[in-house]
Amino acid sequence: MQKGFTLAEVLITIGIIGLVAALTFPILLKHHRKTVIETSLKKFYTSTNQAVLLSVAQNGETKDWQFPSDTPEEIENWYNIYFKKYLNTHRTGIESVDGRNYFTIYFADGTAAKLTYMGHDWYFCLNAKYLQDFNKWRGSQCFLFGFYPVAGALSNSPSYSQKNFRNKGIEPYVKDIMTDETGNNMTDENGNFVHTTEKDLYSQKAWSKIIQLNNWQIPKDYPVRY
Repeated sequence: MQKGFTLAEVLITIGIIGLVAALTFPILLKHHRKTVIETSLKKFYTSTNQAVLLSVAQNGETKDWQFPSDTPEEIENWYNIYFKKYLNTHRTGIESVDGRNYFTIYFADGTAAKLTYMGHDWYFCLNAKYLQDFNKWRGSQCFLFGFYPVAGALSNSPSYSQKNFRNKGIEPYVKDIMTDETGNNMTDENGNFVHTTEKDLYSQKAWSKIIQLNNWQIPKDYPVRY
């Protein structure tokens, strides 16, 4: 007589499978999100800096680039001169993001960025929809980069950020001066600015720099949920 599984045995097996899936799925999902963030950040960093190198070959060293004024129209013109031919984009243009007009880049892989502060600050998000609320998603879906290859107003500052940016391409953003919880510049007992050091990266929420320094991998003590 051929024996088979009883209904109870089948239900128990299904239940065990369901329990294992319920326990492992969140872990797999978090690992997937982690991989997406790491891959996207590294790809953005690599592709934009490759564009810088290609542009330098045609337009000269970045120290001679003419950075624009702080209007979206001028930033767009600047981008069209120095970057347009060298980045794989879906479209670009000026549009309202989070209540203000910005020059925005939509990359072919679905990621996006808005450019501000005379083309120096690049607000990058894994999906364009997150640009509308960048600060809410910063560190999980959105990350800040900077392009400060030429010494500017803070050229005499012995700060970590000058080491981070000067004579380089597009780098993860690091503040030049530490700020307190209210966003004001921190000063010492003599009234001098307190400059950023690498150990301050967590307190200033320099998430893209933290990940870069960990070989483009989210560290185990990363405090932002993703």
